[in-house]
Amino acid sequence: MVFAGGGTGGHIYPALAVAEEVKRRRPEARFLFIGGDRMETKLVPGAGLPFRRIAVHGIAGRGLAGGTRRVRGAVELLLGVPLVQSLLALRSFHPHVVIGTGGYVSGPVLLASHLMRLPSIAIEGNRNPGWTSRMVSKLADVMAVAHPEQAAFFAERMGRSGRVALTGLPIRSDITSTTRHEGAFALNLDPTRTTLLVLGGSLGSKAINEAVVGALRLLGRDDDRISEVQVLHVTGPWRCTSMSPGELETFVPYYRAVDYLHDDYPKALAAADLVVSRAGASTVAELAARGLPAVLIPWAGATGGEQVLNAEPLGQCGAAVIIPDTELSDQYLKGTLATLLWDREKRGQMERAGRLLAIPQAAEKVALLALRLADGEDVD
Repeated sequence: MVFAGGGTGGHIYPALAVAEEVKRRRPEARFLFIGGDRMETKLVPGAGLPFRRIAVHGIAGRGLAGGTRRVRGAVELLLGVPLVQSLLALRSFHPHVVIGTGGYVSGPVLLASHLMRLPSIAIEGNRNPGWTSRMVSKLADVMAVAHPEQAAFFAERMGRSGRVALTGLPIRSDITSTTRHEGAFALNLDPTRTTLLVLGGSLGSKAINEAVVGALRLLGRDDDRISEVQVLHVTGPWRCTSMSPGELETFVPYYRAVDYLHDDYPKALAAADLVVSRAGASTVAELAARGLPAVLIPWAGATGGEQVLNAEPLGQCGAAVIIPDTELSDQYLKGTLATLLWDREKRGQMERAGRLLAIPQAAEKVALLALRLADGEDVD
């Protein structure tokens, strides 16, 4: 089985979740992950999967940042470099099925699998399908999607050329199986304290970091109860510049900032009572699966505005409070946190609402589809 994806955790972790489920059902299964030069180069080998890199870079996006990579990606595509590398990788590995998990890396690999007449699945978790998913839907045998509106969109787009399956977005089993006490113990947290977890997405968020630190400072000035709250702040590369952790600890003694969580991410979710986060598709699926109350701040720079759409179902059902990226401020976030941190009943309502949206069997559903394709069975 070959997986193709990368760039962010949202395109890597679903593949790891499906591989975990396939391995449970077929211990003899062998895997290869084909990716680019970003997070997948560390996360995939760290999970024990063989990794092969191809020369591919995204050409979508906006703004000057990443312009060089986009130009490089366009030149590579015109020269056919990633397609040739994908064909060579598939020919040497001889997979029974290929699974694209999203992002620009999956495009050339799924095109190669189509040219080689290999069965394939493309996974799309965003409510607004990305450019790559729209393209590969003409190539894949099955589109595995997370939302009903996606199913309708791809069914019309694919026509009779393929099948659309409403599977949900695969998440790793330890996201839901890790207990609060296990998570708190592993991270040296007190399971009896209210715990706030702050996430900025796979690449971190300077805007969220600054707003969170400012909001905590305001809460420390106005409400002594914040001194009893545990805060685990995953900053990514963007540490807050307006206040050092030592200064913040005068207001929030149980505050801790870390750059990344890596393997401890499921433990952090298990220990949390409230999450402040971006609204990537994987994050939203994981929050719903655990029933975690959330303050979602969709990234305004996401291509196609998909994070706004990802957050909407949780906001509409009452599982999350949504703060538009353009309206994020210390004061706005402070008011939201003050409403939720000390209202256990409200958080309980949000938890129950979130669980209603969860599809915890998504990895199993995709794994079963993949195994049927690998065995040459009809998936209609």
